[in-house]
Parts: sequence; C-alpha cells; structure tokens
Amino acid sequence: MRVDMSGLSSRSEVAMGSSQQTTMHAPESPAISIPNSISGIEEGSGSTRNTIYRSISPTAPAGGFRTFDNTYNPIPHKHPDYQRVISESSSNRSEKDEFQDIFSELMTGTEHEIAFLTRHYSEIIGPWLDLSDSRKFFTVHAPIRAINNLSVKYAIAALAAKHLARLKGVKASTNGMFTSPATTEIYPNSTQVDWFLKAANYYYLAASDLNNITSDGYTTVSSSAILESPFEIVGRWISSGQTQANMKPGSEDPNDVAVIRKTEEVLATATILTMCRLIDLPGDEWHMQLARIRPLFESILSLHSAPSALFSHGIQAAFWNFARQDYLSSYFTRSPTHFDPENLPLWRAAGISINDQKDFHLIRNGSTLSQEDQAANGLIWLVSKVINFLARSKQLQLAQWTGSPPGASPETQGTTPNSAQLPYPDTDTWLKLSFEFQTWFENVPETFRSSVRIERPKDISKTAEGSYLPFPEIFHSLTTCATAMQHYHFGRIALLLNRPADVISAPSTAFDRLQGYREVTKEVEFRSREVSGIALGRPQGGVRIFMVPLLVAVGQCLENAEEHQIIVDLLRGVEADLGWTTEYAIRKLQDSWNQ
Repeated sequence: MRVDMSGLSSRSEVAMGSSQQTTMHAPESPAISIPNSISGIEEGSGSTRNTIYRSISPTAPAGGFRTFDNTYNPIPHKHPDYQRVISESSSNRSEKDEFQDIFSELMTGTEHEIAFLTRHYSEIIGPWLDLSDSRKFFTVHAPIRAINNLSVKYAIAALAAKHLARLKGVKASTNGMFTSPATTEIYPNSTQVDWFLKAANYYYLAASDLNNITSDGYTTVSSSAILESPFEIVGRWISSGQTQANMKPGSEDPNDVAVIRKTEEVLATATILTMCRLIDLPGDEWHMQLARIRPLFESILSLHSAPSALFSHGIQAAFWNFARQDYLSSYFTRSPTHFDPENLPLWRAAGISINDQKDFHLIRNGSTLSQEDQAANGLIWLVSKVINFLARSKQLQLAQWTGSPPGASPETQGTTPNSAQLPYPDTDTWLKLSFEFQTWFENVPETFRSSVRIERPKDISKTAEGSYLPFPEIFHSLTTCATAMQHYHFGRIALLLNRPADVISAPSTAFDRLQGYREVTKEVEFRSREVSGIALGRPQGGVRIFMVPLLVAVGQCLENAEEHQIIVDLLRGVEADLGWTTEYAIRKLQDSWNQ
C-alpha cells in the first residue's frame, strides 16, 4: 500500500476502479493512493524455539513471515469481525476486504487508531522506558499527558506504529486467550496496514508540534525542522529564556509548576522520538543520535534555583533513559560517553547519592526513589565510568601508534567530556573501579537475588535424553533487578578484559603471570554465563532490547560452537519477539568468530 503525502484536502471522494490505483481524499487526511490488489501473507509454522528464531525476522519480506506455533499463543492475523470468507483466495479479494484496507489508511489520527496505538504503547513499549523507574513515568504519566499535549500523543503513536511495522502488524496477546478482546486491542486488517507509513506520519506530526510549542510564537516553523534532532529543538527552547529565570521543582506556584510540566513533556517527546530512531538502527550509529543530550541536560541543571535541587520525576525518567543508551552506544564505538561521570551535580540532580569522595551509596530512608531504582541508576553511573576508562585506553593506544596527542574524534567534539577529564587507565583507577563495583554488589537489596535458577536446564529443542543447555536459566522477579544484574556482570567483564599492563605483569615469574591469566579467564567465563543465563530466562522486553550489546560482548568471550548458536538464537529472538533490530549484532559476532 502506498500513500502519497502531497497535501491535505477538504473534499471527500471515493472512486473504485478495477485495474488502476485509486486516490482518495478525506477531510483532515493526506491523499492516499491505494492499489486494488494486495498480496496476502504466507503463513507457516515452526517446530522448535531455535527453528522459529532462525526462520522469523521482522525485517524479512511480508511474504516470508511465518506465524508462531501453538506453544507461543499465536494471535490471529485478523479479528473475527474482519475475517475473510473461507473460500476466498489471497489473489481474489472481495470489495469488502479492499474497503477495509482503504478504511485502515483513512483511520490515521482517528480516535480509535490513537486509542489502539496508545494502549499498545502503554502495555508493550512504555515499560521499556521505565526499567529503573518504579513510578513509571513513561508507562503511566506520559499517556495521560498525551491527552492534552499533541506532541506527546503523536510521539507515542509514532513509536507504537513503528513497533507494529517491525512486527508486520502482529500484536501479542497480554490479557488472556479465551475472552473477546476489547475494542482498543484490535485494529482492522492490521497485518495488511502500512505501519511504517503511519509511523512516519505521526513522527512528522509530533516533531512539527514540538517545534510549534517550543517556538516563540513569532517564528515560522520550517518543514525541514523535523529533520533536526529532538534534542536540538528542546535545547533551543531551554536556552531561549522562555523557561523563565529558574526552575523550582518543589514550588507550588502555578507558573513554576507549568514550566516544570512543559519541560517534562518536551523531554518525554524527545525520548519517545529517539526510541523511534533507535529501534531499527545499528548500535554503532546510536552515538551520533544522542550527540546533544549533554548540553541539553547541563542547560536544564543550570536553570535550577538551588545547586542541590533534584530534577522532577519526568526529567529524571528521561535522563536515565538517555544515560543507559549513552553508555551502550559508547561501548559499540569505544567513544567517551556524552554524559560526563565526573559532573557530579548532574548525576546527583538525577536522584543518586554520591559523596564528596565520589563514592555512590544507597539512601535507605528519605529518597524519592526506591532502593531498587537507586541501585540500578547508580550502576548506570558506574558502567559509564568503565566505558570512559575503555575510551581513554583506546585514545592512548591510538596516540601511541600514530605519535599524535590523544583526543576525541572530530564528530564528537563538544558533545563528550574533554579527553583530559577522562580517567587515566592506570592501575589505581582500575582497582578503584573494581572496588566500586564490588561495593555496589555487596550493598544492593535482597531483591537483586534471582528467585529462580536452574543450573542445567533441559534443551527442549532436542528430543534426545540428557540434552542440557550449557548456561543456567535465571529469573528475577523484578525487571529492574534483572537488567541491573546483567549490566553489572557486563561491567565486570569489561574491567577484567582491560586490566592495565602493570597489573598483569606485576607477578615476578612466568608461572605467576600464567596463573593470573587463568584466573581472569575463569571469572570472565563465569560472568558470561550469568549474562547468558538471565537472557535465557526470557525477561521482560525492556531487559531484552538493552541486552543486545551485552550478548555481543559475551559472545566474543565464548569459544564453543553450541554456545555461539545459543547467543545467535537469543539475538534473533529479540528481533522476532520485540521488533528490535539485532542483525548487525549477529554479523558482528560472526565476523569475530570467523577470524
């Protein structure tokens, strides 16, 4: 189905033809060109988990998309109200079916479509953005704000539509199998809808409204403004003086409350639109997408009336999303993070407690964040420090090879910490980071322990008796704790594999050095098994999409072919179940294994 966005029309015309494309115009809707025949979707079935993961890819053509077998609770491609006549073939479609295709395109922006997409976002995607926010700003508050804020509303619709596009319009069941779905859970002819087009339309509407509400009221918004990063749009508004003199999060003055509320909403829009971009973007391209987050949040911090003031709930929620994406993107490119871990006022304003000795610690009573949220967010700060340690090591290596002074790459100049501010990768820094990780682990609440653990889970993809997976299967009751423990082991692996040379060469004999290498190898193997075990437990979607770089890291540490296949299956499962692109990660691993 192809849509021609040539403009809006006030006329309503319908002309049905038999062999030509038909153009429809509807009030408040773009012109739509609709072919009179749309090929059906080839259906099949899979027999095992591994077979399913290998045969299903959301990026494959629609004709090659296969349905899940009964083990995976399949969702019918069409609701009974829109069921095809049984005797009808996909190449001979009735006028009723073609009208449903046309109708679904005309629904863009309608009450039912917005309701359907908002519910899909709240049930499936919102929790991805609330991994370390038990108060659930993006799952609960953002959809409520969308009622009166068009940019938030359209951003939510854009992300939900993009997600459905990646899944070929198939919506997973979340509320049972035996009762009829609610009206807001179904969409006519969902698998035949061009969700990519709808996502692009809603993205345009969200970016346009974001430009409008952040302009001074006299500036004409250019249509090319939607090509800007959302951070540039929001940053321009923050620095324009429209936010008044200061932000006062605790104030009850209506003007102060309005400023904080608007700041939260424009940041929510920027966060959701950024996820629209990242969902199908290779990990090594994330870094430039996040290039303006540092000056944006430093500007917000400078507007706070008191140096010790905390960001409001919505600003904190946006910050921690970007901070997590920041260090994962930096790991792929071995670049410094955009957020500077040494800028302690910024991290303190985001809600974590760091003392004058630059040590993180939990606040047992009196914090607005739960202990689980504090621990998870504190770990983000620690892993960011490790990533900058790695980036500094890479800079010094390049400088040694080229004979030039170390520095940041030209494209990240001004958006990442100055190279002189990065920790020097010496023994003392490495030991301090290792000690901080161990201290974090020893002080987390008991909720970070797994509630279910099977050391040798049976391999259900094999019929032979005595077939077991090489990794444990680990389940955490809290999503926050599952993702935190995965990233904790990832951070420890990164440190182990990047010991400064003098730490390894300190032992006096060759045997001592060999023993040191064996100890490192043993610990790396243990932590790789932990990361893989949590992944095998199939945690909530937000954990799975952000474990992709972690699986790439541990996959390069594993040597067994069976282990390699499990890592590939886990990555393919993320894309098949959640629509989050992983093909680039699989290629990266396969290139590494083939060397």
